[in-house]
Amino acid sequence: MKESGYFLDLLKLDIEKYPVIAVVGGGGKTSLIYRLNEELQALGKKVIISTTTHMAFDPMLPRIGSDELDKLPQMLENHGFAAVADIEEASRKMCSIEAGKLQKLASLCDVMLIEADGAKHKPLKVPADWEPVIPEFADIVVSVIGLDCLGKPICETSHRAEYTSAFLKKNLDAPVTAEDIEKIATSVHGLYKNVDHKIYRVYLNKADVLSDPAPAEHIVEDLAKQGTVAAYGSLREAEKL
Repeated sequence: MKESGYFLDLLKLDIEKYPVIAVVGGGGKTSLIYRLNEELQALGKKVIISTTTHMAFDPMLPRIGSDELDKLPQMLENHGFAAVADIEEASRKMCSIEAGKLQKLASLCDVMLIEADGAKHKPLKVPADWEPVIPEFADIVVSVIGLDCLGKPICETSHRAEYTSAFLKKNLDAPVTAEDIEKIATSVHGLYKNVDHKIYRVYLNKADVLSDPAPAEHIVEDLAKQGTVAAYGSLREAEKL
């Protein structure tokens, strides 16, 4: 039996006060969103899942497109949650609908979960000029970083590695360190970009690949000293809860 509020508690997400959550960063965003939805369903919440970029689509997921938004209230009543997105023909991924329409739909649900970034399944990224696409009406931003990048070359672990290389002022073959993760997580040119006045959280995923949790603990402690709430864990391991 899965614990109903594991990730909600771990990331200190006050959904009653801050119900619109945007997720950015490296690989694991979609998995985190689906896991949060499971926890919210267990709490009896009505949830809208959407994206401002692209997001993997599960055909079993109840979904409505931008041309059928009038069906959303009934879908939420029937299923408790729904994806609101169009389908991109070439990639068959979910893609964004107009931001103004999405904002108006927030009043129909208890919580809205938005994937606001892309990383091609890489654990690490530094945003390009046009990224991330965080909606102005989002209350919380959660950055995801995969700990499987630690000790491995930037060129192997980072989406658009040239941006990460330039940001860190390291060559593409340089290994990623805990200090690099902290810098990316907290910089306004890194994953803190476009967060502005919003609540900010950092989730370090794939802690199960570490033989020793000390590096993850060290990063979380350092981020806390800088005023950033962070947590580490494993979405894969959490599936067993």
